[in-house]
Parts: sequence; C-alpha cells; structure tokens
Amino acid sequence: MTTVTAELRSQLRDLLGQENLVEGGDTLETLSKDFYWYSPVLKRQLDDKRAELIARPADLSALRAVLAACHAAGVPVVPRGAGTGNYGQCVPLYGGVVVDLSRLDRILSLDDGVARVEAGARMGTIEAAARALGWELRCMPSTWVKCTIGGFFCGGSGGIGSITWGGINAPGNVKSVTILTCEAEPRLIRLEEAEALKALHTYGTTGFMVEIEMRLAPKVDYDQLIFSTPDWDRLLDWTDATARRGDWRKRLVTQFEWPTPSFFKPLKKYFRNGEHVSFLLLDRARTDEVVRLAEATGLACVFRQPLSDPPKPPFITDYTWNHTTLWAMNADPAYTYLQSGFGRNFREQFAELRRRFPGEILFHLEWTAGNAKMMRGNAVAQNPDSVVVGGIPLVYFKSEARLNEILRACDELGVFIANPHTFYLEEGGRHPNIADKRTFKSEVDPRGLLNPGKMKTYEHNPFAPAEVKA
Repeated sequence: MTTVTAELRSQLRDLLGQENLVEGGDTLETLSKDFYWYSPVLKRQLDDKRAELIARPADLSALRAVLAACHAAGVPVVPRGAGTGNYGQCVPLYGGVVVDLSRLDRILSLDDGVARVEAGARMGTIEAAARALGWELRCMPSTWVKCTIGGFFCGGSGGIGSITWGGINAPGNVKSVTILTCEAEPRLIRLEEAEALKALHTYGTTGFMVEIEMRLAPKVDYDQLIFSTPDWDRLLDWTDATARRGDWRKRLVTQFEWPTPSFFKPLKKYFRNGEHVSFLLLDRARTDEVVRLAEATGLACVFRQPLSDPPKPPFITDYTWNHTTLWAMNADPAYTYLQSGFGRNFREQFAELRRRFPGEILFHLEWTAGNAKMMRGNAVAQNPDSVVVGGIPLVYFKSEARLNEILRACDELGVFIANPHTFYLEEGGRHPNIADKRTFKSEVDPRGLLNPGKMKTYEHNPFAPAEVKA
C-alpha cells in the first residue's frame, strides 16, 4: 500500500532535512521492524510489512510538525524507540511513516526520587545516571541497556525489579506521561498517576509518548548469584520461598529448567550438565546468609559476582526475561515462547503441561509482585502473598495448530497467557481498561492514523481493506 505522496515527502524533507529522512535501503527495512520474528506466526504475518518513510525528529517542535503534516495528508504514523519489542508494535501494517523517537533522549531531571525524561532516553543511560545519585529504576526489561523508556512503556509491562515493585501498571510506579496527539494542531496531554494507565502498553495507538515521569527506588548494591541442583522440585521450593522473603531485597528471581542453561554459551563453564538453575539479583548485604541457607538445602552456588557500579557486563539479566528466548533460538531456531501467569497451584499446572506436551515445553519462570492490590512501596515486604509465579516458557514449535493446542490447554488449566504470537494489543496482555483506551484514542486520533490495525476492538481503521460481500 502506498500512502505517502511526493508532496508529503518534500514537506518532511524541508522540515527535518534530508539526513533525518530515510526513504529506502537497508536502513528503511531495519527501522520498519522489531523482534517480531521471535514468533513464527508473526514472522509469517509481518515479514513483508515496512514503512514508506522513516522520520527522525530531533525535538518536540519537529515531532509536532511531522504529526501535523501526516494528519493533513491522511497518512498512517507509527512510533518507534529502539525496536527491541517482540510483538510487531512498531511494524507498520499499512506503510506510511515510522517516526523514530530515539533523538528525543534527554534526561530532564532526577529529583526527589523521580526520573523525568524524554521518551527516547535509553533505560541504561537513565539507570546509570540514577545510580550515581543514589537511585535506581524500579523495573526495566532485559533489553535495558539499549531500549528506550518510551518503547518500554508503550509495549512492555515489567521485568527486572518487578519482584519488588511490580510492573509499570503497578500503582505509584508511573507519576505521569505526556503524549502528543495526532490532530491538525497536535496537543500535549499530561496524564497523571492512575490516568496514565490508559496510555501504557498501547503500541502508540493512543498518542506519541514524549515525556515520562517514573518513580525511582533507593539504590541497592547487588550480587549476581546462580544456584544449581539436579532436583527441579527442590530448587522450585527454595526459589519460590526466596521470592516471598520480604526481608531480602531482590531485583531478579528466575528459574530455568535444563537444558535451557546450556543455551547460555558465555556462562557455560558455570553450569553442571543436567542441572536446573536459579538466578538471583540480591542485596549484597544478605548474600552470605542466602548462600548459606541455599547450601544447607542442598543447592550449589555456582556463580557469585558483584554487579558493578556503574553497571558493567557481565549481567546475568542478559539471560533472563525474553533474552532467554533469544539464546534458545540461537541454539535451535525451532524454539519460540509463551508469556505466562500461573496460579497458586503452579506445581500442578507444570505437571499437567508436561504430561500433555512431553519435550515441547521448557519451563523458564520469573517471579514478580502482583499489581492488583499493591500499595505504594516494596510490595513483597508488605505482602509476601502478592508474589506471582509467571514466566516465559520455551516452546518447541511444530506448527501453528500445535501452538494453538498448547494455548487452549493453558486456558483450560487456568494459566494466563499474554499471547506473544499476535500484534493485537488486546490479545497480548491484560487490558481491564480497554474501553478507556478506545475512548482516549478517539479523542487524540480523530482520523485513525496512529498505528492503525493494532487495536483490534477499535472500529475506525481507514486503511483496512473493504470487506468483500458474497
């Protein structure tokens, strides 16, 4: 589909300069895509999708002019951060203009435990600056070194730090977001506290996020720890109990079923063949105590290394959350993944999935603080029962039909799935406020130009093919 006219090309060239407009070649291809190919389903659906232009505004004034021009021309516009998402969030379904926001990257302030930043700021840069002042990010994805905070807020949900603070939707984590509308005269709208939720995890369908205020946590000095045993259940019991200890400040609690650790080649020398492992990012002041108790339980501590300050590799976080899937795919491209939330009966759920799909699922678990009734502050310390066993299990892909069979089985067993094999935002996570998001989109995007086709329940899509009547 061609939507961009020669007139719009000329107008954007005048606005941004030729050097900030990508009109073809490998760069156009690269900036039209994210890591959607983690999913064989999305790879089939999105491989041929790309923008007609990439615009790279340097500031808010230029971005406002780009959106006004695209609105006047009736052209679809899609925001992009660093492109580290996995669901095709920044892949345009109908051509048009992808707007790369990575140049809007200023840290505006780090005061009173709040980071005020532009949406294109990289989370690794924010983390380093915050730690220098005695603070740290409350949660961040495993791609934190590269990803932008706007990309994370628009497409992500939680990650490193969520064991203590929950995800981005948890009350108190986000102080405000400011979005720019797609109208004849684009407006800035600042959404504070709970109101901000209707702009989070919306793939840019409800406005271009331009500024974020995120509350920080007091800095902790961490040790990186790996524990190992051939006994899955023993490791699971210990790791789950550790996750629920509110007196141990943690930033990461992860468990891997063998042979998943064998995929982590840089760490290979630390692993024992056939043994399952758990990763912890733990308050250094408690390390001796935790290691002693783990060893008394029959676990071996096979890796112990401080997390440097400022942060420098190696990072065990590079093997957790959805980085795990990348390492598995590097070892065998047939692997893909699910995003799961298990119940209090998680042990029974694991056993039944193993029984039904022997050899097809490898469990990769991530413990987080639940968001539903969380009070502000360290949720785990206040309520250990708020801890949720979730994860990103690996699935050996055989066919879409078999993948759907696994999804149906999860639903039957009460395993929540945020489906990573769809580009529809409603099917990729929990959206109890989807009605608010639809209403907000209608207010800020009157022509339906913002990332069209990604909000499945939004009826107005001017670029959708007309239905053929029988």
